[in-house]
Amino acid sequence: MGVKDRREREKQQRRLSIIEAAEALFSELGFEGTTMQSIADRAELSKATLYLYFKSKEELYLTVCMQGLSLFTDRLQKAVKRQRSPEAKVRAIYLAYIERSLEDPMMFRVLQDTFIERIRRNLSEETVRQISGTIRQWLEFGARLVEEGKERGIFRQDLDAYGFSLAAWRMATGLIELALLSEPMVAEPPELRRTLERSIDYLLKGACPQK
Repeated sequence: MGVKDRREREKQQRRLSIIEAAEALFSELGFEGTTMQSIADRAELSKATLYLYFKSKEELYLTVCMQGLSLFTDRLQKAVKRQRSPEAKVRAIYLAYIERSLEDPMMFRVLQDTFIERIRRNLSEETVRQISGTIRQWLEFGARLVEEGKERGIFRQDLDAYGFSLAAWRMATGLIELALLSEPMVAEPPELRRTLERSIDYLLKGACPQK
């Protein structure tokens, strides 16, 4: 390996270390509580070096979020590909979102900050637009699956496809937040896990025509 290749590899590794440090701190302290200095300290770099890679805390926050969203998107797409019926696809994408969130709680918490109004006021319109736009793409994808189910007579004709997708996402998100608490207080872990797995069935039952 030549000197140029080695330097490029070191540069990429340094950038990855910065992103990993930022993700951990944004999860622990939130956007407001995290500083560029604390990220530099966690990554064991100087603050000046940090600014060679990212011009601001917001740029770094956006990078962390978009990287996390990309991983979520990959998981959701893979889950759907393994299913054939619209109902099975809806269930698969819902459960894949839950599983991915529980596997990477740091990223889940970072992304949830973007839906806190106080945090949004500290972010640029472009940052909010990019993050919200990607999540809206997920919801529109879910809505298309619901529309497919309506066309095939699986789901009720009066069902609001996008509304169903939105409600499913927020229901899953709320249950994940409970599951990630050290002491949820309102449910024991086994009970909460069963509810996570069954919650999509509650939604799908309401979405199907009454027999």
